[in-house]
Amino acid sequence: MLLPMLALLALQASQGFQTDTTVNVNQGTRLKVENQGGDIIVKTWEKNQVRVQASHSRRTHVTINLGGAVLSLEAEADRGPSNMVDYELTVPAWMALSLEGMYATVNVKGTRAPIEVETIDGDITVEGGAESVKLTSVQGRISATGSRGRIELNTVSDDIEAADLQGDIVAETVSGSITIAKSDAKSVEVQTVSGELVYDGKIVDGGHYSLLTHSGEIAVSVPEGANATIATAIGSGEVRASFPLPASERPSRRRQTFRLGTGSATVELESFSGTISLLRPSELAGRLERLLQRRDERERVKHKAKPDHDGDDDDQGGN
Repeated sequence: MLLPMLALLALQASQGFQTDTTVNVNQGTRLKVENQGGDIIVKTWEKNQVRVQASHSRRTHVTINLGGAVLSLEAEADRGPSNMVDYELTVPAWMALSLEGMYATVNVKGTRAPIEVETIDGDITVEGGAESVKLTSVQGRISATGSRGRIELNTVSDDIEAADLQGDIVAETVSGSITIAKSDAKSVEVQTVSGELVYDGKIVDGGHYSLLTHSGEIAVSVPEGANATIATAIGSGEVRASFPLPASERPSRRRQTFRLGTGSATVELESFSGTISLLRPSELAGRLERLLQRRDERERVKHKAKPDHDGDDDDQGGN
């Protein structure tokens, strides 16, 4: 009987300790979460309550503090540093969010409020967000869908994917590609050092659109009837268009300027090593699908290659 009892105790220890509590909040309260390591999952409902569900070790406890207009969550340990905490939070859709994690994967769905997320090592996925959406990671993939307002997406060593955005957009990465699809923006600034840039969206009269990569291709959809001045700059590469372009207003092969319609919007495209492609939206759709499939495959390979820390802990516990 001793071995089965020991196995049961080991199972209970591996499952960790659970926190599950609900806090009433007033309209306008902001949620702030600081997490050293672990997942942060946020869902929304229409109640003026925040449900906090957390998985963590027995010596770690979650401190919940409601002061003024801020509800803050932080993990503390009885002795030594806190262990990893996995949060699953259900919040009002109107609640502004401020989420931070060192080694954390963050997933937010359904918010209609400002959101700010920052991680050191971990992917960030957000569906929703309004007024101000700021997502930052050092080593993590960033995905934003259905965001509205001022949108800032920044990572150092991974890809950025965004779709169905409305508002001003700033997206930057050092080593990764950036894809923005089905956007409605008047101001777009997209930049990478090493990676492909794809932009599919409206080109609004008076708007400004800038895409810059040092090493990679650029593909931009140009809707029929767009009024835009398109300025291209290339090092080793060429400019291709799937539709007739007017004669360039610049004689240089490396720098060319094409005026479409009234030329009201400004589109600046620059690649030191890569082709610049101007396509109709329907033609870019197939390219987008193939690109996203390749990225999904890379993500599967990347996550498969990551060590299973939980498994390592279990192995060490068995020695």
